[in-house]
Amino acid sequence: MGRQLSTPTAILLGSAMISAAVYLGLRHGPAGVPTEPRPVGGAPWQPADAVSSAGAALAPGAGASARPLQAPAPSVPREQVAMQAARALEAHRPALIERCYKPAAAARPAPRGVKYIFNLTFDARGRQLARGIIEDREASSPEVTACVVDALPAVAVPPPGANVRVDVPFSLP
Repeated sequence: MGRQLSTPTAILLGSAMISAAVYLGLRHGPAGVPTEPRPVGGAPWQPADAVSSAGAALAPGAGASARPLQAPAPSVPREQVAMQAARALEAHRPALIERCYKPAAAARPAPRGVKYIFNLTFDARGRQLARGIIEDREASSPEVTACVVDALPAVAVPPPGANVRVDVPFSLP
């Protein structure tokens, strides 16, 4: 009688051979392509359109050991941007009450109001880059929240001069 491998043992050995081949193949990179060391951590993120060439993000007159420039501080204080964002959200309040809050309140009277904190990030020109929403557990309604997320367009503020993230409290009605 000949000796045979069991199915689980064959799978294990095949997986080990494939893993070794992938490891060795990826270890050296594609053939004929020189690899350059890439920085790992520490370098701040910069948008692609902010850097026109490889050395453009370096400080003027800096050598090879130069560090990339830090993002500029906003020319408008964060508190002022938060107030401008609150005004932009307030402009949408009447439409959100009509479209989202009143239908949900008619279907289910409790809770009497809903409270949110909007996490808003604006670019240097004042356009919304990202938006998150946090519900207050004591005053929440999933139907209203889903409607607000769908109905609220991107908000804008006057240009702050740099990317800014703010938290803005908001409630309905």
